[in-house]
Amino acid sequence: MAGRGVPPKDNPVRRNRHPEAPLTGDGSSIVPELPHSERYLPEVHEWWETWRQSPQAEAFLPTDVQRLKTLVLLVQRIYEMEGADLKAYAELRQQESLLGATVLDRQRLRMKVTKEGPSSTGDDVLNELLG
Repeated sequence: MAGRGVPPKDNPVRRNRHPEAPLTGDGSSIVPELPHSERYLPEVHEWWETWRQSPQAEAFLPTDVQRLKTLVLLVQRIYEMEGADLKAYAELRQQESLLGATVLDRQRLRMKVTKEGPSSTGDDVLNELLG
C-alpha cells in the first residue's frame, strides 16, 4: 500500500516552534474613518469598517493602511460592476489574504486572536481541531 511520505514518529516534539503574534481583537487605532466616504457605496463602507475593526488591524502599520486605501477603489469597482470583473475580484482576494483575511491566512501569518468573550473568532475552533 502506498503512503504519503515518512510515517509519523511515536512521540513527535516540535523543537523549532515559531513565535505567534497575539491579537486582542480590539481593532486598530491607526486605520482612520473611510476617507472621502461620500464617494463610496454602502457595501464599501461595510468592507472598510470590517477591516478597521478586525483583530488583525491592530498589527497594521501605515503601509497596510495605504494598501487598504488602494483596495477600497477595487472594492468600489467590484460592487459597481456587480462582480462582473473577475480579475478585480481575484486581485482583491489575493491582497486580503496577505492582510490575514481568513482563518488559514492568519495561521500562515502566525496571528492568534485571543479575544475574550462569548463570540468566537473561528480561530479557536480551528486551533482545537488542528491541535
